[in-house]
Amino acid sequence: MNQFEIIVQKEKDLSYSQRNKDLLSYYILTLIEQEQASRKLKRKLGIFLCISLVAIASLLFSPLFSLILSPINDLVNQLVLYLSNLNLLNILGLATVSYGLSFALITLLMEQSPTDLN
Repeated sequence: MNQFEIIVQKEKDLSYSQRNKDLLSYYILTLIEQEQASRKLKRKLGIFLCISLVAIASLLFSPLFSLILSPINDLVNQLVLYLSNLNLLNILGLATVSYGLSFALITLLMEQSPTDLN
């Protein structure tokens, strides 16, 4: 006898009252439903992943992608060119402006929703 048959035989030998049988059957049916739901979810996720990969691959190899990417590529090139020409004075100016904007934003947010820091 294998392990499964031993467990089945032990269960057959035990006597359950009606209440315990109902509880056991409810528990087993719940486990079965959970397993089926898990399998359905995995199947749906797999299908979604395949469809997403096909859609992304078709977008990457389409001429439309190059039309979308061209303006972004130009902006990145201009940004790299600007950043390569920065000197210390420009960096200090950018730091002053960014800290000033941060301070203004924090002040504005603190006025709208004051919190008690005690």
